[in-house]
Amino acid sequence: MRKITFVSLLCIFVFLFASWFTQPVLAHGNEPRLEISPGRVNPGGVIDVRGVDFEFEEVVALALIGSEVEVPLGEITADTEGIFLQIITLPADLPEGTYHFRAVTDDHEIVSPEILVQGSSVMNEAVEGQRDEGEPLLAPMPTFAPGVSLTQPAQSASPTKPASTHNQNVMTISVLVVTGIFMLFGFRRMKKQ
Repeated sequence: MRKITFVSLLCIFVFLFASWFTQPVLAHGNEPRLEISPGRVNPGGVIDVRGVDFEFEEVVALALIGSEVEVPLGEITADTEGIFLQIITLPADLPEGTYHFRAVTDDHEIVSPEILVQGSSVMNEAVEGQRDEGEPLLAPMPTFAPGVSLTQPAQSASPTKPASTHNQNVMTISVLVVTGIFMLFGFRRMKKQ
């Protein structure tokens, strides 16, 4: 009878100890969304597109859509937190109007808040005239497809574990060590009786 009581109390103690220190694990309960900045831009301008609450390292196909235009922007991989940041340079010949970014995954199709493309092209404002023959060419000019970002954030080669995973591992090991110690002393005590 003492052995059954001891084992029962040990199990209750381990359960209470584990539930006291263990943090709840919550999955991404929110729907994925796209955040943009700024909301108004000239053709050829730059927009930051941020994806939030996507799945762990999920591949997202991004496109710019308007009433008569769809510009595919390629695929982006969300990080270990389900977040991505993409810097998009709009095409300089994009017609004025209202546009949205669309992100498509295996499970979702998300549309961003609207973007107002208005004004003269950024490229037209930057060019003040033709180059003279006497002006040296500093470097060859690279060409990019419309909508491709010139500055993409670097992605880390090795994903790191979130801090919550590390804390859970430490807690699990601690519970196992404490349980082992109590069981060792309990069995020694039972043998003496």
